[in-house]
Amino acid sequence: MLKILLGIIVFILILGVIVLIHEGGHFFFAKRAGILCYEFSIGMGPLIWQKKIGETYYSIRAIPIGGYVSMAGEEIENNLLKDYHYAHLTFGDDGKVKEIFAIKDLEGKLPPNISQEELYQIIGSDLIGTKEELPGELYITILENGIEARYEVARDCLVRFTPKQAMQIAPYNRLFVNKKLLQRFLTIFAGPFMNFVLALVVFFFLGLASGYTNYNTTVLGSVDDTTPAYEAGLRAGDKILYIGSEVASYQKWQDISNQMAIYANGDDFTGSILVTYERDGATYTVSVNPYVYVQTIQMLFERDGSDSLIVDEYPNNNKETMSYKAGLQKGDELVSINGVTFANRMEVLKYFKSGEGATNNKFTLVVKRDGAEKTLEVIETYQKAIFDDNGIDVCKVVLGISPTITRNIGRLLWEPIKQVGSSCTVIIKTLGRLFRPKSGLKITDLSGPVGIASATISIIDQGAYSVFNWMAILSVNIGLMNIIPLPALDGGRLAFILYEVITRKKPNPKVENIIHTIGFILLMVLFVFVAFNDVIKLIFK
Repeated sequence: MLKILLGIIVFILILGVIVLIHEGGHFFFAKRAGILCYEFSIGMGPLIWQKKIGETYYSIRAIPIGGYVSMAGEEIENNLLKDYHYAHLTFGDDGKVKEIFAIKDLEGKLPPNISQEELYQIIGSDLIGTKEELPGELYITILENGIEARYEVARDCLVRFTPKQAMQIAPYNRLFVNKKLLQRFLTIFAGPFMNFVLALVVFFFLGLASGYTNYNTTVLGSVDDTTPAYEAGLRAGDKILYIGSEVASYQKWQDISNQMAIYANGDDFTGSILVTYERDGATYTVSVNPYVYVQTIQMLFERDGSDSLIVDEYPNNNKETMSYKAGLQKGDELVSINGVTFANRMEVLKYFKSGEGATNNKFTLVVKRDGAEKTLEVIETYQKAIFDDNGIDVCKVVLGISPTITRNIGRLLWEPIKQVGSSCTVIIKTLGRLFRPKSGLKITDLSGPVGIASATISIIDQGAYSVFNWMAILSVNIGLMNIIPLPALDGGRLAFILYEVITRKKPNPKVENIIHTIGFILLMVLFVFVAFNDVIKLIFK
């Protein structure tokens, strides 16, 4: 329970920071352009806390799924007195109206300090004015003792609708819609852009803290004492000369990776691997019994150094794996997959890497258990292409060795950019696969706040590095999703700005608002569907 509570708190903090940075981007450029910002909110829904500083309300709301900057002239009706017929006026020392208490009819609820006799019928008003900001252009005309009276309105006048609800008027040059095209573009684009900036900063500091792998040498940086390599005698500081049959000495870590990829492809692999290394000037050769994973169906072969088809328990959360849920048990001997029989592990690896298994997403396994064959439940997963898009090997042969670490300034600056680009590529490819039949990826695989919170709970066990890395990835996701030209999202608003650039005329405001409203409704329907599906997955997990 404590872990779940901690995970929820971490999730709220992570999402809060991402939203703060996103909305802060909008807010900074809106203020810089002179746009009146009514409210800067972190969270949606019911109000928890609010404080007015200057002309803006800063709010924290109950539902931590987003936030917003409410800008004059973006969505809110510009004519604040529309549908209001009576008003009470409060004047400043300069004689201008500084506050208008507006009600729709004489039955409206009044504050204790205003009597019905102090209400006047509104005859006309102009609370917007012109681009030129002419003196006295903002006004309100009321019927006072049967005579029309016109009063000048201050440019920061408040229109109060209830004793606790008020909005500052937004003259022409304070409206979003009336700002220059570049100012509007920057105001909208700054939100998702700041998400990418946040990701870059987080990736940079993660790299600074942990360093990056040094691929220019084959010296071992670490060998965990639970790995096959450690069991075989390899230690940190050893230099790998070659793997398998003798070849010219390896020069870079890529030589090691290339050889292990050959094994993972099902070539030249017999169950154990010969590793030749150098230590203190002497050369040694050891036989390592590696982990052999089939990650497509989350299956691990027994680490016995043979080429048998006996399976072992999949490490870490074994009971949550697809193969376990389908009925696979430690000690089972694999007989066939989708009717295809195998003689050894090499054939299984080839099946998933380049054969029929690479294009399938549903697998029926037949195993031999206690001398009898048993058919397991169907395992439904993803095609190999989905794993490739996400940089995950469908099959792995693992020794358990890692390279040394470097903090080269060039990589510290370049790697964050590369990581952000890689994250964007994964998202785009994954969305593309969503519309391809038989990929195994369905709309039910999408995750909303509930799914993300659940993932965060799992990630906190992996330490601070993984939590911050997760935060950077989420920031990229939110930034990229907001760039997509969908109505109601930043990308949809940018699309209308692009339309204005191309046609040299502004789109019809009513049409634009209708499109954004419809888009918002559809997004909310999708949001509810995804959230409901996340809850169902948690219940039946």
